[in-house]
Amino acid sequence: MLVVTERTTVDTRRDQIVEAARRLLAADPESSPTVRAVALEAGIGASTLRHYFPTQRALREAVLDRALEEPPSELAIRDSSRPPAERLTECLLQLLPPQALVEELPFSRWAEALAAVFGPDATAESRLAWAANGAQLRRRVAGWLAVLAEEGAVAPGSEERSARLLMTVVDGLATSRILPVARHDAAEELQVLDDAVAAVLRGRR
Repeated sequence: MLVVTERTTVDTRRDQIVEAARRLLAADPESSPTVRAVALEAGIGASTLRHYFPTQRALREAVLDRALEEPPSELAIRDSSRPPAERLTECLLQLLPPQALVEELPFSRWAEALAAVFGPDATAESRLAWAANGAQLRRRVAGWLAVLAEEGAVAPGSEERSARLLMTVVDGLATSRILPVARHDAAEELQVLDDAVAAVLRGRR
C-alpha cells in the first residue's frame, strides 16, 4: 500500500513545478522563464511556487539538477532516415550542460562541484563516483557508435577508441560552457562537434 506522507506531497509538487519549467525551456531553449510563466504552466499560483522555490535561482538549479540526472535519449541515433553525423552530433549535444541554465548559474556553483571531486578535501568516494559516471557515458557513446557501425558508417571495432575521443571533446566543451571567460557560442560548439564526429565516421555525412 502506498503511504502518502507530507514529504511525498512536497516532492510531487516540486516535480510538477520543475517539469513545467522544463517544458517552457524545451519550447524556447534561449528563454529564461519567469516565475509567473512557470506557475501558469504548472497550474498553480505564483505564491505557491515561491513556497517551494523561494528564488528564481533555486528553481533554475533544480531544473539543471534534473537535466543532469536524466539519461540522454537514444531515439535519434536509431533514426536511419537521417545522416549518421547529424544523429551522432545531436546525441552528443545532450551530454553538455544546458546552455540557458548554465548562463544563469554563478560560476561558484560549478567551482564547488569540481572542488568536491578534485579539491584537497575530496573523498575517494567522490572521485570514484566521478570516474564511474565518465565510464558510463563512454559506454553509452560507444553504444551509439555500435549502432552506426551496423550501418557501415563507423569502422567495426573502433567504437571504444572513438568513444574516448568524442568524450574528450565533449568534456572540453562542457568545461568551456561553465567557465565565463572560455565560452564558445553555439555555432562554434557545433563546428567542434562536427569536426570530431567527422573524424570517427567513414566520410559519410
